[in-house]
Amino acid sequence: MEHYEEIDRLNTRLQWESRGPLAHLAGEAADALAARAKALAGWVRENAEELPLVSLLCAFQLGFAAGRWGSRRAKY
Repeated sequence: MEHYEEIDRLNTRLQWESRGPLAHLAGEAADALAARAKALAGWVRENAEELPLVSLLCAFQLGFAAGRWGSRRAKY
């Protein structure tokens, strides 16, 4: 019985150490990225309400740039 408890304890410790600081850093990076994306979405929303024509022009330019940035095979 004591043997199985020791194996379980070591397995738990191994799993904990395998995640370690890398998982913690990845979680923090994902949280920071999500916060930045949320702030950017709020900024875009505010500007779209205040200056709708300028926002429409910017969206058109971004769409045009994305279309031009596509694969070169489509041209041939």
